[in-house]
Amino acid sequence: MGFSFSLGRSTNTIKFIRKYVKERAKEKRILNDQLERLGAQFQNETIDQNIYERLIEILEINCIKQRDEALEKAFLKQKKD
Repeated sequence: MGFSFSLGRSTNTIKFIRKYVKERAKEKRILNDQLERLGAQFQNETIDQNIYERLIEILEINCIKQRDEALEKAFLKQKKD
């Protein structure tokens, strides 16, 4: 009467989760940097308010899109393993 546990799969899952969280944190820092630059350009009147608002929306949409693609990619890769 022996028991067998598959620890390799859970270890891989943990690795995927860590990698995903690390990548999202990196993307969040990049997004914050870009938003700061946009804010500085708006304050310096390099860009007007309409352009500022549009660029913020574009950055946020791209961030969400990248996050969704990365999550989907991580799940597909995990299913293969």
